[in-house]
Amino acid sequence: MKVTNNKSNKNYSSKDKDRKLETKMKKRISNILLFGTILLLFTACATPATQSPALPTQKIEITSTPIVIVVTATPMPATATIEIPTTTSEIPSATMEPVTNTPVPAKTYAPTEPGAYNGEGSPIQSESSIIITSIKETGSGQAQIFWTAKGNFSNGFRIYYSSYIKNPVYGGEKSEYVISDGQTRSAYISGTPGTTYNYRFCNLSGASCSFYSNTYTFTFTGPTSTP
Repeated sequence: MKVTNNKSNKNYSSKDKDRKLETKMKKRISNILLFGTILLLFTACATPATQSPALPTQKIEITSTPIVIVVTATPMPATATIEIPTTTSEIPSATMEPVTNTPVPAKTYAPTEPGAYNGEGSPIQSESSIIITSIKETGSGQAQIFWTAKGNFSNGFRIYYSSYIKNPVYGGEKSEYVISDGQTRSAYISGTPGTTYNYRFCNLSGASCSFYSNTYTFTFTGPTSTP
């Protein structure tokens, strides 16, 4: 005799039912979700899009109110003063010597051709010149004087001489020879035998001498005494 396990069959039937019920529930839930999704889509398409409210227009007004800039003068910081220490040095006292009035020698002009002098016998600057070169005795109390001259001597020459004046000049105490030819370069002169004379030429210009020649000293030979 075959014995059927009713209890096992019953359990199997119960599980099978549960499975079927679970499957049905899932289908229903899926259908509900699908229906809800379709409903939402339909509602979204049917409802007109709500426009966002218009933004208020921003109005910018430019006023002509002047802008006042206030500049505040900030005082400059005080400048630091650097004090440099001063050193006191003793200056040695100098002994002052009495000032002596030493005469300064006068500057003299030394011409390249010494043939122009002033009345005192100092050389001067001149484009013309007269130089006594020699005096030769030609006889007792007779001699011939020779000179060179450079320049224009249209008034001729004056020969001044003296036995006691070193530099005889125009207008002074002297004796003279007049030579009218400015081209002459020698002349005869006379003197006392045994006497020494100082001879000097003058370049006569009007009523004065523009310059003088050198001074030439000559002594005439004295007479010889016979025994």
